[in-house]
Amino acid sequence: MKAIGPRPVPDRQCLQGILYGLHTGIGWEDLPQELGFRSGMTCWRRIKRWINAGCSTICIGSCLPS
Repeated sequence: MKAIGPRPVPDRQCLQGILYGLHTGIGWEDLPQELGFRSGMTCWRRIKRWINAGCSTICIGSCLPS
């Protein structure tokens, strides 16, 4: 049986999009799809899921400028 819907975006692509967005300060909806990040909303939902799970707070926090 085949899965219904689009294939999930790999975590690495989402992380790259998240880091790009945090570094440049652009809005999630403005992430350039040409760079391979796919949808900015996908990146936003992924970071939200990771933060709610508690697994990214340290990683993301260490990437932000102090």
